[in-house]
Amino acid sequence: MPVSDPKAHEEKAIGEVRERLRSRFTDRNPAEVTGVVDKVARRFTTARIREYIPLLVERISRDELSHRGVAAR
Repeated sequence: MPVSDPKAHEEKAIGEVRERLRSRFTDRNPAEVTGVVDKVARRFTTARIREYIPLLVERISRDELSHRGVAAR
């Protein structure tokens, strides 16, 4: 089985993170959710080990969006 392009796989996984978080945070503007995910993903642009980046992006983004909700109420 050929190894797929790791960058393409990572981009696809982060796209799936965007979709999951948009579905979870329906009270938020989808552009806000996308912006948070993209901002968090940029933190990892120079990371040497990339395997867990989508997982980290999802967790950090989810936490940030959750805390924004608490602060806004």
